Amino acid sequence: MRRQTADGRRQTERRYELLYGDELFDLIRERPLAWAPLGLLEKHGGHLPWGLDGLKAHGVCLRLAERLGGVVLPATHLGSVHGDCREADERAFRERFAAVGDLMYREETFRRFLHETFDGLANIGFRAIVAYTGHYPAVQTRILREAAEAFTATGAATVIPFWEPLACGEGDHGGKWETSIYLALAPDAVRLDAIRDERTGQAGRYRGQDVRSHASTALGEKALAQVEAYLTEAVERALEGTTSPSPDEGESPLSPPPSPSGRGRGKGSG
Repeated sequence: MRRQTADGRRQTERRYELLYGDELFDLIRERPLAWAPLGLLEKHGGHLPWGLDGLKAHGVCLRLAERLGGVVLPATHLGSVHGDCREADERAFRERFAAVGDLMYREETFRRFLHETFDGLANIGFRAIVAYTGHYPAVQTRILREAAEAFTATGAATVIPFWEPLACGEGDHGGKWETSIYLALAPDAVRLDAIRDERTGQAGRYRGQDVRSHASTALGEKALAQVEAYLTEAVERALEGTTSPSPDEGESPLSPPPSPSGRGRGKGSG
């Protein structure tokens, strides 16, 4: 199936949810690569949407799949975590996010979601999985890395955990980096005139950054080029020498994930 891009080009349809009939397995035979964009519903100021992290990750995955092949899963907006307040006080955690409006999940839920997703994708024939989280506080990236390493160790598929600072060296929350990347992906979806620091009320600034002066499509494209270079190398390495077996070739080797031995806090970006 072919789809038309915003600039009128015809591209192979790679969105899992929009494939028909045998198209899924045709793409898996072509290249057994899955793109799994992860996000959540979290406030990113008045200039970016609540679903930014998943929308951003999905947009980048689509762009890279056009060049590297594979199948792109729908963005996951449900199933990410934050470390703030969870260990110390469950009530404080609930009150904080109730006031802000963020929809958060517990660590055990996120671990289980990752386990089920990786196992399901490997079971139908994918041999490399890019788990791209657009939300990257320390607790999120720690759990994702641990889950990716555990699944890769089974030999069923190689999971590549990814978040933008791995390639770009920097990241933020609704600041110049995220705003610039989304300007490059969806320029009409960024409300530059709505940038305002919620603490001071100063226009053009957000969370202490002068976002309006420093965010740009050019910076976003630079960041996307760094992401592409990083993931191209990782994907080629993961798929080197792989074959794409039949989806009914044996049972999943993965047992349920172990309970975490301990929890850490993390306050991050994305």
